[in-house]
Amino acid sequence: MQEDARNPKRKVYIDASIFVRIQQGEQDAFQELYDITYKPLYAFLLSHTLNQEDAQDLLQDTYIQVYKNCHLYREQGNPMAWMMKIAKNLFLMKCRKNKETEDRFEDMEGRMGFEDMSHVENRLVLEKMFEYLSTEDRNMIIMHDIGGLKHREIAKLLDMPLGTVMARYHRGIRKLQKEFGEKL
Repeated sequence: MQEDARNPKRKVYIDASIFVRIQQGEQDAFQELYDITYKPLYAFLLSHTLNQEDAQDLLQDTYIQVYKNCHLYREQGNPMAWMMKIAKNLFLMKCRKNKETEDRFEDMEGRMGFEDMSHVENRLVLEKMFEYLSTEDRNMIIMHDIGGLKHREIAKLLDMPLGTVMARYHRGIRKLQKEFGEKL
């Protein structure tokens, strides 16, 4: 497991063989997968739930599902996209079960939960993203810049046209640039 050498702070490389190792009961392999994926998965879930506790619960549920279903991963495609799809499906099931989708964006202050992030500047930018961007634009940026997914992978994950994904991503970046007066 290693981060992308071209941009070490952005993309996460996951060797797909890790799922075979996990399936064979190698605990170190599961810990290795967790260590390199928990931050982007947590950010992805937090962008949906806007609640630290819900994001942590869903993160735990996501890893349980990954562990139980690692034999279902097929080597074509991005392992991170597969894991994010599991996370998204768990989030949607929770929303349907609780029927709280309309209320989940109310009273956001104090519930973001970024204190676990080590780099203060990254945490501040993410907190501002939550304030200034629409949910869709925010999710595109998080999936691309934190999760390391390519635009076409995001389009497939969200079942959206590639052009729409790219437009929302770039619109969000432009809005952040306008809001903060700097190139991101």
